[in-house]
Amino acid sequence: MKKIFLITVLLSMAFLFKACVQDEVYESDIQSSDIVLMINEVNSNAGDPKPDWIEIYNPGGTEIDLSGFGVYDKPAALFKLPAGTKIAAKGYYVVTCDVALAATDPTKYAAFGISSGGESVYLVDNKSAIIDEVAVPAMPLGITYARIPNGGTTFANANATMGTANSNTNNPPVITATAITNVNSNDRYTYNIVVSDASGVADVKFFYQTSADIIFTSMAPLGGGTYTYKMPLLKAGETVKYYVEATDATGLKSYFPSTAPATPNSFVVIPVFNSVTLSTSTPSGGEPITVSAVANDLGNVLDVLLNYTVNSEDATKKIAVTMVKTNGIWTGIIPGQNSNSIVRYHLVATNDKAQKTYSPAETTGTGGVVTSVFDHTKGSTWPSVTVAPPPPIILNEICGLQTPDDDWVEIFNNSDAEYDVSGMKLIKDGSTGTALYTFPAGSKIAAKGYKVITTLPAGSGLLAGISNTKDVKIELTTATGAVISSFQKTATTFVGGHPADGSYSRSPNATGDWVVKTAHTKGAANN
Repeated sequence: MKKIFLITVLLSMAFLFKACVQDEVYESDIQSSDIVLMINEVNSNAGDPKPDWIEIYNPGGTEIDLSGFGVYDKPAALFKLPAGTKIAAKGYYVVTCDVALAATDPTKYAAFGISSGGESVYLVDNKSAIIDEVAVPAMPLGITYARIPNGGTTFANANATMGTANSNTNNPPVITATAITNVNSNDRYTYNIVVSDASGVADVKFFYQTSADIIFTSMAPLGGGTYTYKMPLLKAGETVKYYVEATDATGLKSYFPSTAPATPNSFVVIPVFNSVTLSTSTPSGGEPITVSAVANDLGNVLDVLLNYTVNSEDATKKIAVTMVKTNGIWTGIIPGQNSNSIVRYHLVATNDKAQKTYSPAETTGTGGVVTSVFDHTKGSTWPSVTVAPPPPIILNEICGLQTPDDDWVEIFNNSDAEYDVSGMKLIKDGSTGTALYTFPAGSKIAAKGYKVITTLPAGSGLLAGISNTKDVKIELTTATGAVISSFQKTATTFVGGHPADGSYSRSPNATGDWVVKTAHTKGAANN
């Protein structure tokens, strides 16, 4: 074993010819080892989150016990191999170097990283004597610093061969990339990838094809193996095919996806709208529909129109509603329509470049021919909702004075099936009037059955009285406020009102016009 000595000579200059101090000799802790092992390969730039690593090689013909041996980049970061660690003859042992991993298991991982900008790493024996030292230069992403040939004296950039023999076999570039998604029509999409190759990267090209163009161009290097390309604005609904081609300094090529160029990847340009919702897809008669939309790149959208037709497929007869943006959401209202009406609709957004995008998405091919199912010029292709037929629940009889003093409203189910009236309301004197009654959840009326809501006992039914002589308006509405059935007395209709114990009744029962009756038929068919 050889020892290294540091010698420091201190001379006193006060009396040059008369005196001097004795040389002081310090023995350093740094020693060299006679054990034959070597650092064979180092990966200092695998790319996050991949860790760094050091490969140890045993070129000898016998197994070596590595218990207590260690590696480090600086002595303070020494990582010692666990007891019982052995390396076979002509075998390999890899130490993973990662501070975060070492925090989870300091017996398994070295608590240091190897600078991709270059630094030295050391292999020492169980007495901390240096077995091997390698000065690792600045390394490209994904390339290792390895002995070529394996176990030799010369290092070179190489493709990673962790735990196996190093090789100078020429391989094509390695492309690290993800598929393109979420491209929208108002953004210039930036595509970044990483390419590595031991021979050096000569060129990285990006190919894409739209309905109008075919582009094959070099990507710009950003350093560290990263390459980028910023795409132009693309039309909403457009299907774009693309792939990456990387060429190394020896002319070898690789592709992303690996099936390219024969079978490239593709993506569809997202329309400006990334959500459109309706307050109801099954509106009742007279129930308005609120349409809400969220758009990509809200800052670039100048306006959004809601176009709709009622019982028509003629796009020229559309009614336009300018939507209003609040907290990033555009809203517009289609007014309530008659039962059984068919409402067709679509949205159109205009950006600050006067480009229009539709919802549903509209795609066009060569010559501007529409290739999608939706065509904004053809109302028959628009999405639609059908206004529900009127519920079979009707106001059938109203009494403003029954002896003793009790008012009531009779409701009839004019169908052959039980009907759920949960949430339906009785309203007095229109939208500005009093909510007389709201049917609780689970309320049902039997087929051809009656339901009478009274004012007595107080607080259990109608919340206000009904005059038998004064003007009054009573409406039955859905839970959302659409009017189903109504009665109204005015100064010129039903003059004088109805007598005590009489009523306003439909005649004939359920289907007829309102008439004044001198005797009510509470909870039964009208006479």
